[in-house]
Amino acid sequence: MQNQAVGHSFSDTTEPTSTQAEPPAVQEDPIARLDRALHRISYALEKGKQTQQRQIMDAQELAANVDALISRVRDALTQTDRPEDK
Repeated sequence: MQNQAVGHSFSDTTEPTSTQAEPPAVQEDPIARLDRALHRISYALEKGKQTQQRQIMDAQELAANVDALISRVRDALTQTDRPEDK
C-alpha cells in the first residue's frame, strides 16, 4: 500500500504567512486567537443589532412625522373648504 497524504495538521495551519509580522518562533496561542475572533464576531453582531434597532426607530419617527404632516394638510384643506372663507 502507498502512503496516502493526510490533510494539514493543526501545527501546519498555525504557521504565520509571509504577511504576518510575527517571526515563526513566536507563535500565538490558538485558544487566545480563537477567543479574540469570537469577541470580534460578538462585537460585530451587537453593532448590527444596534444599527437595526436605530433603523427601526428612525422608521417609526418618520412614520409619526408623516402622520403629523397628513393631519396638518387635512386641517389646512378643511379650513380652505369652509364657505365663510369664500
